[in-house]
Amino acid sequence: MRPNREDDARTFITRVCEQRPEATFAITIDGAAVGSIGFSLGHNVKRVSAELGYWVAQPHWERGIATESVRAVTAFAIAEHGLTRVFALPFAGNTASCRVLEKAGFTLEARLRRSAKKESQVTDQFLYAYVTAD
Repeated sequence: MRPNREDDARTFITRVCEQRPEATFAITIDGAAVGSIGFSLGHNVKRVSAELGYWVAQPHWERGIATESVRAVTAFAIAEHGLTRVFALPFAGNTASCRVLEKAGFTLEARLRRSAKKESQVTDQFLYAYVTAD
């Protein structure tokens, strides 16, 4: 979740601070937060998978920050939690996010038609995944 209002930001920070295991991290440059990245672990039969989400503030786009963050957190999630799969669901129109995932080693697996609603518009999402070797 990208906090868009001050109340959203406070709720987000409170939730992240209470989260166990720790799975959401600030993306920082020179000690200043410029974004966030995290994952949600699957449960029961999906316990070997996690969903990844991230955002970077627009003044810091096109500098490799998101790609580096995705690589690092994906590796951490796999190593720390014994995962075999990390996946992300960018909006189909978010070509920059899709490119970040591709540069980080994720593979496009599917288009999820009419699977999300953003700003009153129903939209498609892509399913990207990073899968460990057998």
